[in-house]
Amino acid sequence: MSLPKPKRSQLAVGVAITIAFAIVGGLVWGFSQQSALARQIRAEEMRLEQMVAAEQAHHDDLTAQLEYVRSDEYVEHWARGKRKMARPGEVAVVVPTDPDEEPAGETQPTPVPEPKTQPFWVELWQLAFTSSGR
Repeated sequence: MSLPKPKRSQLAVGVAITIAFAIVGGLVWGFSQQSALARQIRAEEMRLEQMVAAEQAHHDDLTAQLEYVRSDEYVEHWARGKRKMARPGEVAVVVPTDPDEEPAGETQPTPVPEPKTQPFWVELWQLAFTSSGR
């Protein structure tokens, strides 16, 4: 028993359907790649916005500290506290301290935490197994 030979028009329709499926499959794959890339970009954007907000807050703190340091109030605080100075007509009183006691040093501003970076193996994994347009 032999198989019936397909007609030329049936063969053309089959080839056209195969080509259409290939085109649609390629479009779906491309769309999924672009969607994944868009998610990565949004995540990076959110991370950078948080960093900008933290740095803006740090900048505001430094600006406020600069304004205070430029004020007469700071100068008087520094002169009276650190240098034990007095205004004309005033008497500076210095309280003796225990020689074994360490003097209280200046308080250091708390450092702004650095953004956490990923371990090298995570970055290597991402480079090896994620496809990106870079």
